[in-house]
Amino acid sequence: MNLKRKIAFPVFVTLLYPAALGCGVQGKWSLAGVEPTAATRDFQYHSLTLQKDGTFYAEAGVGPIHTTSGTYSYKEGTLDLVDHNGLRHTYDAKIEDGGNKLCLAQFWEGQRLVALMERKE
Repeated sequence: MNLKRKIAFPVFVTLLYPAALGCGVQGKWSLAGVEPTAATRDFQYHSLTLQKDGTFYAEAGVGPIHTTSGTYSYKEGTLDLVDHNGLRHTYDAKIEDGGNKLCLAQFWEGQRLVALMERKE
């Protein structure tokens, strides 16, 4: 094995290994908190399931549970969800804590709202 391969292989494995373990956005997520906390009841999703095929299922609201589903895309730090009624929610999205947390941010009533979701599966 030449020197280039000895260096390139560990770098290649280091970069691709987290993706192979499923550290992507797919999975079941549960709302852990919202900042500002006053916006918690107004955040659209309290649980969110993102499937590998680009579809999602979500439960929303405080009190009676409302469900929705549709399609999503995740690209370059943006999570875009479009429900079957055509309602779109777009978030700045960042996966943290080794793939166990999903931070979603958007503007709400003129201020930045940040929701932290925790992976359930």
